Amino acid sequence: MRNVRQAAVPQVQLVTFQVGGEEFGLDVFAVHEILRWQAVTPVPRAPAFVEGVLDVRGSVVPVVDLRRRFEVPDVAYTDETRIVLVDFSGERLGLVVDSVTEVLRAPETSVSAPPAYIRGLAAEFMRGIVRHEGRLIILMDLDRILTSEERIALGDALAPAGEADAGA
Repeated sequence: MRNVRQAAVPQVQLVTFQVGGEEFGLDVFAVHEILRWQAVTPVPRAPAFVEGVLDVRGSVVPVVDLRRRFEVPDVAYTDETRIVLVDFSGERLGLVVDSVTEVLRAPETSVSAPPAYIRGLAAEFMRGIVRHEGRLIILMDLDRILTSEERIALGDALAPAGEADAGA
């Protein structure tokens, strides 16, 4: 009986991961794939939080280090470090995280708006807080990972030589 009742409650499905000791979550439907850490190719002129690019089955994917993005001190990459490939504005984007925790389901009622007193960088990327089994998980707003200006700067950095300068 219990399973029938749970199925009737609207659920959110999240991929949860750690960055700087905090637990974050992304909607599972935004996550394309999870890769083990592998070296990326640095990109000149890219924003500081862009680790570089990665060739994923013939596609060049920009990789953002969430530690740098969230202004958390850098640490060495470990066997637990992962690159979470997400769908971002119709493109693939890699997010470097300290570790992937799990894929979980939680009732939609466990998601609440971020507290009003949270300001600054944390609030920029936060869509809400998920309370799940005694844990608080920061629900990320993927659309806010890069500002319009940062998207343009990244596009310019990834453009073939001369192409970015052509519009100037």
